[in-house]
Amino acid sequence: MKQPRTMPRSALDLTIGRPLWVAVVVLNVILAAVATVLCVWTYLQDTASMRPILGVLIAVPALWWVIAVTLWLTTLTRRRVGSEDISRASASVPGGILLPGSKLVPAMILVAALAAASTFAVAAVTVGGAWSVVWAVLAVLLLGPIVSHLISLRQPRRLFLHPRGLGSATFHLDAEVHWDDIQSIDVGVGMNNSIVLKVAVRPGAVTYQERWRHPFSRRRGVIDVDPSALGVDGTLLWLALRLYRLDPSTREELRGDRVPVRLLDPREAVATTPQHVSAPVLSVFSPEGAIR
Repeated sequence: MKQPRTMPRSALDLTIGRPLWVAVVVLNVILAAVATVLCVWTYLQDTASMRPILGVLIAVPALWWVIAVTLWLTTLTRRRVGSEDISRASASVPGGILLPGSKLVPAMILVAALAAASTFAVAAVTVGGAWSVVWAVLAVLLLGPIVSHLISLRQPRRLFLHPRGLGSATFHLDAEVHWDDIQSIDVGVGMNNSIVLKVAVRPGAVTYQERWRHPFSRRRGVIDVDPSALGVDGTLLWLALRLYRLDPSTREELRGDRVPVRLLDPREAVATTPQHVSAPVLSVFSPEGAIR
């Protein structure tokens, strides 16, 4: 019987698998290196005639390197926080556990979009005729993602867990709700193609409060919790959130006196989570490092 895999970072990772993503990243690194060598060789072969398109010869390999690095950082790297990191963050917000988030993904997407827009703009001013218009239009179309991610980088990422409920801050929404007003917690796809935990709120929940931050976002009626941005194993976080929702007696460990071991230790999380809580999770994903 096939064992469940660990929770992936992105929807594409879930679709094609991590080994293939490694191959994609390696291929892009190779192509970036080849593009660099070819552009340098082309320029040195006839420096005088190549000087008018020097900008393109620099921009193309630079863009390819940016894409390769972006793919590597946003799909293969896994940021992980430890107990000390969480304790330090939680000390600033008494009465609960604060998981600090990272802005790596939107930052890298912004860099990639800027690099692509710059490359298209250089091509537009270098070539002539209809192609100049085509490259210019492509550069302008990238202004939307650039502005969106500039706005995104201004917003914090964090998840605050306390005995009464949870509070989440993402690039498009600040929201909080009590545990008893949570209808379900499922896996889905969030912004930037990331795998998130979809916290659905009961209709008409009086404890639910929200503040929409991003003008380009549409309201979905759920709170997206991104484990990869928070630096924790997504399966462990899913187990913990389901447990706190379904078993009120476990919420006392969220008072902030110490970091709940279940957020970081797969053995402890699996051993102390009742089967009716863990079964729907462990049938889909397995915690990193767990032996089942």
